[in-house]
Amino acid sequence: MTESNDSRRGKPAAAAGEARPAERLWSRDYVFDIGVNFLIYIVHFQLMLWSTSYAIANWHVSIGTAGLASGIFIVGALVARVPAGRYIDFIGRRRMFLAGTAMFFLMVLLYRAAPDPNSFMAVRFVHGLAFGTSSTAASTVVAALVPMKRMGTGIGYFTLGVTMASAIGPFMALSFVSSGNFDLSIYVCTALTAVIFLLSFFIKAPERKVTLEERRTARKVSFDAFFARRSLAVAFVAMLGGICYSTVLSFLGEYAHAMNMAEVGGTWFFICFAATSFLSRPLTGHLLDTRGGNVVLYPSLVLLAISMGTIAFASSDWMLLAGGLLLGAGYGTVTAACHALAVHCAPLHQVGVATSTYFVLLDLGIGVGPYFLGNLVPNFGFPAVYGCAAIISFVGIVLYYLTLGRQGRFSPARMEADRELKLEEAAVLGE
Repeated sequence: MTESNDSRRGKPAAAAGEARPAERLWSRDYVFDIGVNFLIYIVHFQLMLWSTSYAIANWHVSIGTAGLASGIFIVGALVARVPAGRYIDFIGRRRMFLAGTAMFFLMVLLYRAAPDPNSFMAVRFVHGLAFGTSSTAASTVVAALVPMKRMGTGIGYFTLGVTMASAIGPFMALSFVSSGNFDLSIYVCTALTAVIFLLSFFIKAPERKVTLEERRTARKVSFDAFFARRSLAVAFVAMLGGICYSTVLSFLGEYAHAMNMAEVGGTWFFICFAATSFLSRPLTGHLLDTRGGNVVLYPSLVLLAISMGTIAFASSDWMLLAGGLLLGAGYGTVTAACHALAVHCAPLHQVGVATSTYFVLLDLGIGVGPYFLGNLVPNFGFPAVYGCAAIISFVGIVLYYLTLGRQGRFSPARMEADRELKLEEAAVLGE
């Protein structure tokens, strides 16, 4: 195919008005987008724990009702992600980003004003809608900012912010709740969401011009309109990883307390998790870009299974912390790799849809995991929960092998060929 003038001069081709960088990764917009997404998830994780304790302390509701008040946030996020991914290019990436972060800020102001549990849950649901919209927009923008040949590395750093937030957010929430200072938590979240909204103004989101054919079929309701079929298999692998991780988010505190490991093992578990995620992410991102998906996903899924088994059989603080270290290298890598590969699988015009497909299935796994595996606790105890999670990890290995691995879908040669096709597509659309 004839190259465009920009391509011959070494400049990046544009996909219908979308200015994609050549090889430069660390631009101002990229750094700001990472920062905004990091703060969004700090607020998310902090309020997940805070909401449960606040509902119990303020209205003396049952554990089940308090859990619903916390979890309905995820329901709102799921409801928002599907249309957000479908219509982000119609509405405009920057416009949706700003609308989502504005709502994310405004809804925090209503938490303390809620007069009863039902209205509190309504606030949580709408706040979840804002979270789903803003985080989907942030992920779509970063996929447009990252050079195609550095997608694994770029998204690896981006998702590292989520991993760090998963350690910092719960730590902050536990600190505020243990001191009984519920107001301080909301003040901090209000300040953070205000910063999120302000920073989003400074991000220049690469836009994609929607074709006339896309506008003509914009109102068409079909599976393919809202989900990226090419990204489904790898998103299902991420969902299984999310089920495993949900057992840690939901039950680790109670498990550590029951095993008399709360003071050391339970307190430092997420710090260990964040540490290995931080250290492994740059390496695995580089391997994904240069050596393909198999080299990254097979070992990380095995590490995820071993981490679940280690937690299941933990009899001391050091074993529990070892499980946290393994979880960071396993789950942290699985989610980053699956995110990058889900975007890689999709054509340029479906980047937003592929992003929402990945997050919908990941959030679904995190949401349903505690409900199904939690039923094992009364009869079999917490070790059975983590033992089953280890089995689910091995199911993820089998699923990946059957659907993607044995076909060489993410071999280095196949991934490079896909990138070249996308660059050609971008050049054609930009003419």
